[in-house]
Amino acid sequence: MKQADFVQLLRAIFTTEAVEILCTEFFTLLPQYVDLELSGQEAAQRLPAVAHHLQQCPECAEVYQALLKATRPDDDPR
Repeated sequence: MKQADFVQLLRAIFTTEAVEILCTEFFTLLPQYVDLELSGQEAAQRLPAVAHHLQQCPECAEVYQALLKATRPDDDPR
């Protein structure tokens, strides 16, 4: 196992919440989360379960990044 993978696994173990959302629920809430971010609102504060899932699930984080990139205006350098 690569060190980076091991560190990610440890981080996931130690940041586990008592109640977490599944990937299916994450995908339901993802458009709302991205809309909040694009409008300059605190998406992580408004949808903390989604923000936590992003930290826990690399596959969902990849989808999130792709959606954010696809919906961000071309002149937005973020």
